[in-house]
Amino acid sequence: MCCYEWQYAVPPLRMPPPTAGGINEPQECPYCRRTFSCYYSLKRHFQDKHEQSDTLYVCEFCHRRYRTKNSLTTHKSLQHRGSSGMLKRLLKTSALHGALAPAPHLFDLGAGDHGPLPPALQ
Repeated sequence: MCCYEWQYAVPPLRMPPPTAGGINEPQECPYCRRTFSCYYSLKRHFQDKHEQSDTLYVCEFCHRRYRTKNSLTTHKSLQHRGSSGMLKRLLKTSALHGALAPAPHLFDLGAGDHGPLPPALQ
């Protein structure tokens, strides 16, 4: 006697349309019955929980991988708040530093040791 494994192709779930009340009214997920305050929240839930995708989104700061763009955005806002702006400023400052080397007399603060210059100004 032989056993067969049957594989059924499961059709992908489709994003439901907004309910008759409109996009700003409470919405219910037809797949798990959770209720959301508006259509946008339902859409985000659907993408995070029910949508199937082979795409991975990678954090440019710590290289963690996420299944949805929303998950990556949430991760960055919680774990790397301000990192994007600081990184852009550092790159801009580094580029300017190479192009416009400051004159040494601009940093003469008088007698005494004031400690090292910040890395961006060295």
